[in-house]
Amino acid sequence: MGDRALVDAVLSDYTTAPISEKDRALFQFLAKMIEDSTTITHGDADAVRAAGWSDEALYDAITVCALFQFYNNWIDATGVSDLPAFAYEMSGKRLATTGYATDAAAGQRMADSGLERGAVDTEALSSKA
Repeated sequence: MGDRALVDAVLSDYTTAPISEKDRALFQFLAKMIEDSTTITHGDADAVRAAGWSDEALYDAITVCALFQFYNNWIDATGVSDLPAFAYEMSGKRLATTGYATDAAAGQRMADSGLERGAVDTEALSSKA
């Protein structure tokens, strides 16, 4: 996002933060996922797509959100110390400039592995519509 005030506004309340409707649609989907993932329907995924997100982007957002939710629950339940705020700031700056992959070969390794990235199981969702 690149702007601390904007990040704070989103963290405070994404529904009123000055973000695009595209971003708001994704955050609404993720909020529903966090609240009760069993209520997500095909229509919820369609709304994110209609806002301009690809299946790959939706898949990535679901994965990142689910992993961080797991990590936060694990940290809370085990009493493991969390990182200080400064470490998150530095990590955020690094990710904003270099991303998660450390080299161009990382994407190629994934492609070579035969793993398919970014496929949202629309059949499973449509059975809940």
